[in-house]
Amino acid sequence: MNGIIDTAGFQRLRRIIQTSYSPLYSSAVHNRIETVSAEKFAEDVPREKTAAAAPHEIMSAIVGLISFPEFFQDECEREFFARCITGYKYAEKSDENDVRNCFIQLLNSKVIDVDKLDYLIRDAYITGFDTVSIDYERLLGALTIVKTDDGYELAYYKNAISVIENVVYAHDAERKWIQSHPTIIYETYILQHIIGHLCTKINELGKTLFCLESLLDEGQEFKENVKVSLMSDDDIIYLMKNVFPNELSAEYFQRVDRRHPVWKSEAEYKTFFLGRTSGGDILREFEMAMTATAKYLGGRSDIWTINQELADVIEAELAEIDNQKLDDMSKAVQKKDKEKILKVVNCLQKYAFEKNMKCDFIIIKASQFNSGFGKPDFSDTNISFPIGQGEEKVAKVGEIVSSLSAKSKDRDDFFYLFYKRDDRGDIELESQELCKILIKEFV
Repeated sequence: MNGIIDTAGFQRLRRIIQTSYSPLYSSAVHNRIETVSAEKFAEDVPREKTAAAAPHEIMSAIVGLISFPEFFQDECEREFFARCITGYKYAEKSDENDVRNCFIQLLNSKVIDVDKLDYLIRDAYITGFDTVSIDYERLLGALTIVKTDDGYELAYYKNAISVIENVVYAHDAERKWIQSHPTIIYETYILQHIIGHLCTKINELGKTLFCLESLLDEGQEFKENVKVSLMSDDDIIYLMKNVFPNELSAEYFQRVDRRHPVWKSEAEYKTFFLGRTSGGDILREFEMAMTATAKYLGGRSDIWTINQELADVIEAELAEIDNQKLDDMSKAVQKKDKEKILKVVNCLQKYAFEKNMKCDFIIIKASQFNSGFGKPDFSDTNISFPIGQGEEKVAKVGEIVSSLSAKSKDRDDFFYLFYKRDDRGDIELESQELCKILIKEFV
């Protein structure tokens, strides 16, 4: 298990670092791809934040265009490169753009692309996780481009259907049993707060750690004689260990000090909570309070645990709301959120007091598992069936494979609750008892 945690943990760190460029969702940063045909490229940038490329993809496009201009002959090549990295297909219809979109899909897809094939095979090997085998040579050998009513599209020959299914199986297994492992989720939480701490310490005079300048060869200098260039996860580890250490960075490197999950899976959470509520309103109130608490803790770099300090801060903020220059409705909403958080905090404090243990909990909101077999992109994958004389019949996976399905979820989120074991080692938290107490607060 150590191998899984080590590898997945550092991959999580890389993802956190890559997605910490919070301003990069804005259209202004998309426009920083200055060497691209700005007019045409901007037309195809999604207006919705959820549909936009990930920040690290945008930055990769910018860095590539700035650092390697000699590899692009003209504006069209630069635009195509940026689209391949960000996944923004050409909206303007033409045969040439259709074929280009096929290449973009190979590099940036929600179902199968070269990135997924790479990390699924690599992660299974490095972690030792026994997942399904992916015959990537057979899959890549089955690639083709077909002519449909909508133009030219990417497709796979019929002999690749089983491999396509295996890719989805493998991706489901990795997300469910490795990426969503409570230890990995907890490690992510620690790293997010450590990075927030680093940013408060190192950002100054308009300079920020997560920006284009830190990624380039010339880099930039910060206080404490810190210079960052060609930034990678190694820089973050060095800064959190040697330059700006804090309690959380010490915990990251000392596993013996880490907290433990009260329940260890989505299934266990559902068993404890869904079976204890007779009505949806009770569970809804409970989950809204847990959401408010997790959101509050996740948005701060100075407080990350549920303890007496958090209770004092929330009570002080509640008392201050009436003095704020807000309308009555805004004040009421803020008060309601703070009261929900205080309810969770007081409940856990009471439980810890009765058990003669330290109140030191963490709540992390997680997403329920949804299989890739339920994604429209999987159902819309084209399969080509040769029918003789150079002709072929093209069908969608969803039309011809009926044995695979994904059950829809009634709820999108669940929560992990972590606690720190007593130093004496003689107090073990009783999971079912605590769950019962938490729910009882909202009856």
